[in-house]
Amino acid sequence: MHRSLLESNKIRAEIARLYDRDPQGWRVLTGRDGHGFYDLLISHGNEAWQLKEYQVNPYKFVGLGSKLPDFRQPGVTQEMHFGLRPIAADQMKELANIIDDPISMSDLATRLLKQNPVTSNEAMNVPAILHGPILQSVRPIETLSNAHTELDEKLRKQLRHIVNRDFRHTMTPYI
Repeated sequence: MHRSLLESNKIRAEIARLYDRDPQGWRVLTGRDGHGFYDLLISHGNEAWQLKEYQVNPYKFVGLGSKLPDFRQPGVTQEMHFGLRPIAADQMKELANIIDDPISMSDLATRLLKQNPVTSNEAMNVPAILHGPILQSVRPIETLSNAHTELDEKLRKQLRHIVNRDFRHTMTPYI
């Protein structure tokens, strides 16, 4: 039913490669499950990946994931898709001038999000990048089918095993 589980960093690398091939039409939904793990659902057309990750420290995540078979985009009303959008020098100046004006900030964000996403190579030589949007949900995986809920449980069990084996020291507060 499900493909084998892979390390989430390998899946992220594959997604980055696919994104650079076609940066249009990506969606990212994230949240935390009831056990404190981060859930990510990343989709592009009829391809999707489910990842479950644990934050070891501010700079490191460990996790597992899988490509979802037979994925159909749930009824998401997200108008703007995820991507990298360049912020030009004049837009950076505008941003600095309107930082305390929520209405102007919202207008600028809307204009930036209406730009087509670019590849990571195209985003290299600009002053700044807008990264997103990333939708947040309390329980992002629960919006999918029962088969995906089974995969979620498998990911959680395997990730809990890895965390208990390799990162037990991060599970309790320091004394």
